[in-house]
Amino acid sequence: MVSGQRQQWVLMARAALIVAAMRKSLLTYGELGQAIGMAGIDLRNQMRHVLAQVAEECIATGEPSLPALVVNATTGQPGAGWVDGAVSWHAEVQKLFRHWNSPR
Repeated sequence: MVSGQRQQWVLMARAALIVAAMRKSLLTYGELGQAIGMAGIDLRNQMRHVLAQVAEECIATGEPSLPALVVNATTGQPGAGWVDGAVSWHAEVQKLFRHWNSPR
């Protein structure tokens, strides 16, 4: 896959997740994929890389992790990184909602 395509997905995913945070809502992997024009094999194989890059950018800018807003459509739960992680998923989602809805 061309790295330029992934970078495009990262930019669009970040924008879509900021809008979701401002709306205080979650997105499924499929909804995010549709929003950024990713489907099929790319959705299954590339989304994790896209979200990892978005997370790295959030860390670099001192923001809460936008990928916390992405959940499984069937379970409504976040990915394994949040289930097994040191940071509480619920707390991170609330941080996102506060961060993106505070006056700038």
